[in-house]
Amino acid sequence: MKKVAFIGSYDKADMIIYIAKILTNMGSKVLVIDSTVLQKTRYIVPTMKALKQYITTYEKVDVAIGFENINQIKEYNNKNSEEFDYDYVLIDIDSSRGYVYYQIKAADKK
Repeated sequence: MKKVAFIGSYDKADMIIYIAKILTNMGSKVLVIDSTVLQKTRYIVPTMKALKQYITTYEKVDVAIGFENINQIKEYNNKNSEEFDYDYVLIDIDSSRGYVYYQIKAADKK
């Protein structure tokens, strides 16, 4: 699994979804995580769930909203690290807190 962090306060959500769609069209399994304060992906990706935390699928891309770290996502899916089988995890971050909680220092790309 390769983690790619998109760091900053500028609106990146649309671009991250487009990149994720390109990767899935190339045959990769992709998870997009919106860990920003405003969570704009909630408005881009249609869902009927009015929950604080959820994972939904949009055009073959899994989108996680409202989670503070990858372990919470694994617990939500009842999966351990061996079953967490994404090729790419694209993380939208706008705070130093998200940078620490998602262990971005170990990420493949920033």
